[in-house]
Amino acid sequence: MLEYLENGFEAVPVTLNEWDRVEAVSRPQLIGTTLRNNLAAQTLALAIRGQVDVREGYKGLEVSTTSFVGHIAVGPLRININPKLQGLALTSLVRYAYGLRDFQVIGQTLTPTAQHGIHDILISLLVAEIEELLHRGLLRRYVPVSEMLTSPRGRILVDKIASRGGIVDGALPCLHFQRHANWRLNQVLRSGLDLAGSMTTNRDLYRRVRSLGEAFDAVETTALQGRDLDEVERGLTRLTATSRPALTLIRLLFGMRGTSIETETSSHRTPGFLFDMNLFFQRLLSRFLRENLDGVSIRDEQTTKGMFAYPPLANPKGRSLPRPRPDFALFSATGLIGFLDAKYRDIWEKGYPAGWLYQLSMYALASPNQKSIILYGTTSSEAREERVEIRHPVLWGAGSKPMVIFRPVQLQDLAMLLHPSNEGSAKWEQRRSFARSLVTF
Repeated sequence: MLEYLENGFEAVPVTLNEWDRVEAVSRPQLIGTTLRNNLAAQTLALAIRGQVDVREGYKGLEVSTTSFVGHIAVGPLRININPKLQGLALTSLVRYAYGLRDFQVIGQTLTPTAQHGIHDILISLLVAEIEELLHRGLLRRYVPVSEMLTSPRGRILVDKIASRGGIVDGALPCLHFQRHANWRLNQVLRSGLDLAGSMTTNRDLYRRVRSLGEAFDAVETTALQGRDLDEVERGLTRLTATSRPALTLIRLLFGMRGTSIETETSSHRTPGFLFDMNLFFQRLLSRFLRENLDGVSIRDEQTTKGMFAYPPLANPKGRSLPRPRPDFALFSATGLIGFLDAKYRDIWEKGYPAGWLYQLSMYALASPNQKSIILYGTTSSEAREERVEIRHPVLWGAGSKPMVIFRPVQLQDLAMLLHPSNEGSAKWEQRRSFARSLVTF
């Protein structure tokens, strides 16, 4: 079914992968496309440039992607960005990275991400989580109710009686408590379902979301805000902790709506859903390494100290110096071993920006073993480790040579190791072996 814009022109669909690029030469449908005379689209394109780069080319618009996947509309373009890993393997990794429960039925109900997007995976997981919560019974809490009662109960509000000039009818103002489902946690869960329903174009999934929403008919719904999620997550207790996975998924879906774009005339959110696979990959590796390394430990985003310093009296402006933060720092019982970074880009297939090599070179120079590692996700079975020596342009033959290691992480293998069906001592040993292979300098 064709989509038409307000000006009557047909929308231009563009499908890419992560870290991809298309232009009018390779995609004829882009010929003649432009953002000229569309100030709102130009403002949006500038705001999302770090996620999706849309630029004017010689013959039409050019689009470059990064680690973000999902859907977004920019002017005439309807951009769909697919993850390199799809289906059950991606679902298994998402479930593990965010600490979700094992739902064997999810894989049988998911639609292909190439057609509907990663947000449908997150929505399917949210549906399964909330179905489990409802199976245990909708959580209720005693909430304060202030009302006029002919049969008083609770606490009689004497101050209200006084403000009315005394008792003027047969009812008294009372404050009492009722055990009710309409409280903050359930309100956020229902608002999360409403958000999920607005994001999916999968009819079966939409019907499941709507059906679950009917179970919350006694619960108020409001426009979801980040502060609502913060408040509810801070208030979780031992009795309500089972809702944490669902709240995590709602936060991810809320984040996919994009950043708020402020203009002189309006304030709105990005018209689309974008998910940062790099942050997901970093979280996935963090949990996997923490749980499966023996004899060493991993610390996330450990700030390096003392890499830069001004000599005495050489900082007249009082400037502060950068303090690099590698994604991971590896420690043994005796101290720091080295630094690692996680990159969700298939370096074996796509190469790497020079800036990444410069960044990891600094980490190598700051490391006791003079080495640093980039762990990158790949689906290529041919991917092999690569090493780059850091040599002095004149004295490169003297002394030790710092080194940057580009190490592939086979995503299909990791997904297989983390699948809920793969348990037992043999699988645990395979996981430990895989984890050791990732951090060996």
